[in-house]
Amino acid sequence: MAEQDKNAFLLEFGNRIKTYRMQKGMTLEELANKIGYTTENARSSIQKIEAGKTDPPASKIYRLAAALEIPISFLIGADKPDKISPITNSTEKTGLMEKIELQYGKNTCEVISMYTKLDVEDQAEIRGEMKQMLKHEKYSIKEDYKHA
Repeated sequence: MAEQDKNAFLLEFGNRIKTYRMQKGMTLEELANKIGYTTENARSSIQKIEAGKTDPPASKIYRLAAALEIPISFLIGADKPDKISPITNSTEKTGLMEKIELQYGKNTCEVISMYTKLDVEDQAEIRGEMKQMLKHEKYSIKEDYKHA
């Protein structure tokens, strides 16, 4: 593989890792720890892979795929997961938002609108905050109600 091809592959590979990591709502540190990086450089090791600056060994590629819960073939770009077709016209978007508003209310539409304006890092941060909030006692099922 020519150097230019290798660099292009590593950049695409890194972008796929970042995309899947963000979809999982995982931080750089979390991914690093899951694949076995435990040093204080763990975060930067993943950053270098995502930036296409590092060519990880096969053992790390295997661990990355496992940590991201995807087939290795998706990670290396040999196969692509089925994707939902993006909504491309305003009529489709309006119809979808109307359905969401009917089901979940106007506030949900507002939240979706704001969320989609964020970049993937901020979206992941928001999801992390929501996960923490959902751990709060008021969102858990009370023992008294389980037996009713």
